[in-house]
Amino acid sequence: MKYSINKHSSFAIILVLLFACNDDFLDRAPLDTPSLDTFWENEEQAELWVNNLYLGLGGADESLFEAFSDNAYGRAGSGANNIANGLYDTNDPHVNSFWNYRYIRLALEFFDYVKEVPNITAEKESELSGQVHFMLAYQYSRMVNFYGSIPLVTQPLSIEESDIPKSSKEEVLVYIFSQLDLAIEKLPLDWPESETGRVTKGAALALKARMHLYNSQWSEAANTAKQIMDLNQYSLHPNFKEVFLTAFNNQTEEVILAHQYAANVNTHPGQGIVRKYAPVNLGGYALVLPTDELQQSFEMSDGSPFDWNNPEHAARPFDNRDPRFYETFIYQGIDYNGATVDFTGSEARFAFTYIYYLKYVADLENKFWDAYVNWILFRYADVLLMYAEAKNEVSGPDQSIYDALNLIRNRAGMPDVDQTIYNDQSSLREFIRNERRVELAGEGLRYFDILRWGIAEDVLNKEIKSMDLSNWVDLPRDENGNSLLPYKDVQTRIFDPAKHYTWPIPQDAIDRAKNLEQNPNWK
Repeated sequence: MKYSINKHSSFAIILVLLFACNDDFLDRAPLDTPSLDTFWENEEQAELWVNNLYLGLGGADESLFEAFSDNAYGRAGSGANNIANGLYDTNDPHVNSFWNYRYIRLALEFFDYVKEVPNITAEKESELSGQVHFMLAYQYSRMVNFYGSIPLVTQPLSIEESDIPKSSKEEVLVYIFSQLDLAIEKLPLDWPESETGRVTKGAALALKARMHLYNSQWSEAANTAKQIMDLNQYSLHPNFKEVFLTAFNNQTEEVILAHQYAANVNTHPGQGIVRKYAPVNLGGYALVLPTDELQQSFEMSDGSPFDWNNPEHAARPFDNRDPRFYETFIYQGIDYNGATVDFTGSEARFAFTYIYYLKYVADLENKFWDAYVNWILFRYADVLLMYAEAKNEVSGPDQSIYDALNLIRNRAGMPDVDQTIYNDQSSLREFIRNERRVELAGEGLRYFDILRWGIAEDVLNKEIKSMDLSNWVDLPRDENGNSLLPYKDVQTRIFDPAKHYTWPIPQDAIDRAKNLEQNPNWK
């Protein structure tokens, strides 16, 4: 008998409290919790154990990653300033929070105990195991992306056994790909409607493609992305905006995997998206605000670049832009859920850059404090972009790359890639990078892109300023004709390339171990 993930989410939360409450490095559950040996009594309990692992998937709080990058400014209180400013250290809360073996341990314990479940069928064991292989790969991929070399643990350890040295990043990647290959072998292409939200073969392939991409394994990334394309399981949703609306949770063939949220079951933690994206004067907290550099990356509707030095663009900066602009941003003067957005007195409204994210908060009228739009982890547009980037790095431009990019652009209402301009590997590389920035804005991926491209010191070592609207014809002015939206400095950022491409191991983990060494760039 199968059970929906959402149906058992409350029990899954209980499991987290029971089996994951001990923070010691990869130790087994403490003795005052229910015994592991007596838990595995039937298939249903084994499935509940697997359901619990879904709580470890990244969710709406990952919107904060935008402010780690040049896409957004994370104002005071969001916790993003230390990362973006290069002021974080071995005790930073974010550095600590992602150093987490909890779900890795729970996944490994599954393999220790699942074969002891009475009368479990081979089909059921394979179905559950495929999901757990994915979860192991997912958790390790997150840690590798932040910390590089980490301890690689492939079986549950006692406290006495848990003090182990780091393995190389390459060794961990081999393990990640081995787990993903097992997941791909065992997972189905899709699930019955009652199982919506479970990982699929496509999700495992998407994570595999992303990890190949993030590690410049171009041929492997292109081939894996092409495998997803050839599944004929996914397609771009006709309407870009709808992908990020609550009403379309699990209603589109574009989404490959999303963290599941639902009314009265699992809403955003701490009003996650609202606190970070929505305007203060309309009920949000505006902790993460897009930068002027991000909005400039959106082309004009004819495919030409936006340029503040162009008098026509400066006079009407919000006119005739890439249609995705209007589904990504909230800006001065537009109607948002029945209220006109006005940044006058912006400090009081925390509108430091004169622009907010609209993506993910477009439909939050009267739902600010129980938001439950799914947070998308993998979608087909990203697969097409991964394919285009990797294929270009392997062999330069070809028609399959342009075709993939044009699918994304045409869905948005943009013209095809101009092949007379973007006709060599270098120029097409820059085009693809910008297309990723535009299409995936607000989705928490830009930080990892600028790190893997090695451009973080170029795009983060600068002063963030507000938009220069001084020539905008609709600029609000006081009775003396002075701008009510003055151009201003917002934040000075620092990125040290000798240090900040890899996060430090948390000091607490170092202090509790004898064999765990700090990353060389943080010693």
